[in-house]
Amino acid sequence: MQNDISLGARFTRAQQQLKALNTSTLASNSTEYQTKVSEIVKQLEICLEQVDKLSLFSSNETTEDYSTGELKLLLIHAYLGEVIQKQQGSRVQVLEQARSHYSKFLTLCKELEISEANPREPRDAGATRMQKIERYKQMRTMEQEIRQLEEHLAQETDMEQVEREHAVKLIKLKVYQVEDDENLLASELEMARQMEQMKERDTREPAKPDTSWRLDEHSVKLDPRTNQPVALPVFNDKGQPMRPFVLTGRGSERQEIRDRVFRPGWALPTMSVDEYLQQEKERGNIISGGGKEPESKQVDEDDYEALDAETMKQREWDDFKDDNPRGWGNRGGNRG
Repeated sequence: MQNDISLGARFTRAQQQLKALNTSTLASNSTEYQTKVSEIVKQLEICLEQVDKLSLFSSNETTEDYSTGELKLLLIHAYLGEVIQKQQGSRVQVLEQARSHYSKFLTLCKELEISEANPREPRDAGATRMQKIERYKQMRTMEQEIRQLEEHLAQETDMEQVEREHAVKLIKLKVYQVEDDENLLASELEMARQMEQMKERDTREPAKPDTSWRLDEHSVKLDPRTNQPVALPVFNDKGQPMRPFVLTGRGSERQEIRDRVFRPGWALPTMSVDEYLQQEKERGNIISGGGKEPESKQVDEDDYEALDAETMKQREWDDFKDDNPRGWGNRGGNRG
């Protein structure tokens, strides 16, 4: 029965189903949702096959050479790229198929001069932001115009000019949406490929268990095929001995292992105080004194001139202290 449906009717049905799916509240991983996605993909692929058999579109023609119904069929690739992204499975394959349909849609629109060449991306961040804002405004204006045209089409049936204008605007709006979506797909595809490479690497090269913490790390031999111990290890995962063992190696190594096992739980000093001072002295961090202090000169009691000179010196010093009390020269020292 479905084979009797015309190409235009089949495309219109798929278009309406996709519109309903985009507003659906179903979970994207539910069986019902995925069934609807598969049905839309099937209908659009049948439409695409019929278009290819007819060789409908050619780069030697323009939009004026096609009817309104034929122009709408340009959206098949765009709708396929949109709905395929909703499928489950290998994310890399899904994204590659979606990008392929988007690329074919944009190529057709450029050949028919429906869309212009992409403007060069400005280097200035401010100019890039303004360009995106202007593009967003154009898309919102175009969506509003499309809704107004759809209202006119719902009221009157014989409006060929309005229907054609609606189709052209719908295609131009889809060009904007596909160009924006294609940039996001490129980033997501790169991440998806990296994730698949990591999964393949983990599957191909299983991670080896970490045995660096074990005292018997070198005594446990692993099978290179299974990464499992060939012989029974000395200790289990809890550190309990599984079989008798002997500490081998040089005497210093055995003593070091013993010291690590039989030691207190706090940090012990590594040198004595005298050793520390000697080490600091060798580093030059201790300053030694300049020798013995000079002995005070004793005045001979029989030398009266020396005694008078010493007495005058003491008097002068007392007079100086009287004239200059302690703290007198300090700034602010005598403030109350």
